[in-house]
Amino acid sequence: MKKIKAKPKTALKEAGASGTRGQVVKLKAKPRRSWSSKLPPVRQYWSSTKQFLAEAVQELKKVTWPNRKETLGTTGVVLILVILIAIFLGLVDFGLSRLVRYVVH
Repeated sequence: MKKIKAKPKTALKEAGASGTRGQVVKLKAKPRRSWSSKLPPVRQYWSSTKQFLAEAVQELKKVTWPNRKETLGTTGVVLILVILIAIFLGLVDFGLSRLVRYVVH
């Protein structure tokens, strides 16, 4: 077996390395905890769920709900706009497909 000679410190500095040698550090493994120990207790889930539902009910009480007339009016406007946009997009699609067919042939 050949013995490897260590380079002098000046050679190490010239090569860009610092004059100190690296040391091997052993890391201690952390003890593994089971997956159930990482979960918060059921009581915490239950209390946060109850708090969320109570706040949701409070927010829903603040909402001003539309009456029947307003609901029918806005629904009609939406349906008319959907039909108009569908007709417009259908015409644009028809025109562009005719144009592409004319250019290709």
